[in-house]
Amino acid sequence: MIEAAIFDMDGLLIDSEPFWRQSHMEVLGNYGFVITEDDVRAAAGKRTGDQVALWRERFQWEEPSNDVVTDQIVQNVAKLIHLNGIALPGVYDVIDVLKSHSIPMAVASSSAPDLIDVVLERLDIKKHMEFAHSAEHEAHGKPFPDVFLSTAKRLGVSVAHCVVFEDSLNGVKAAKAAGMKCVAVPEHPHDPAAFHEADLIVSSLEDIDWRALTDLCT
Repeated sequence: MIEAAIFDMDGLLIDSEPFWRQSHMEVLGNYGFVITEDDVRAAAGKRTGDQVALWRERFQWEEPSNDVVTDQIVQNVAKLIHLNGIALPGVYDVIDVLKSHSIPMAVASSSAPDLIDVVLERLDIKKHMEFAHSAEHEAHGKPFPDVFLSTAKRLGVSVAHCVVFEDSLNGVKAAKAAGMKCVAVPEHPHDPAAFHEADLIVSSLEDIDWRALTDLCT
């Protein structure tokens, strides 16, 4: 039985992944370091600071600090979302389905709290969420389960009765490590075998209805 639904944010609720790829590449490029879209895709789902730590390990720069680079990336993404962010197909439909069955909802994202607020305000869905929780407040980000475990605890529900909606492989791994059911909505193209841990893989949130969710949790 479903007792709560937890949503990832970037690439799941909002088509922000292109903004993230653009911002990572632009900010690193400003310092003379070249990364590709595939490089950023491989780290999708991780906290921005953790991604920057990977770039620093790769390029071995001394200055600026990780915090400075992280803040520049986040601020650039926030600007792009504020101007151009739109909900992905099926977002409002899934929220309506869950609301109609009185299922509490929350957001658990690797993004910074301020950026989460920008997205929820832009999409006008903050009013439907019990709260939003950032993995920046956890000791470990995705693929560790910390952010989902804390979210379930705040919701007051068992992990076994939580459904997580995710788009990234790191997010799916985190949801399953938390002991939750997971619906994966991977960016296209993707390798289905890589998402084998997910309980259900769909091409869009438009494919989700109440029957699909109840079948998932029986």
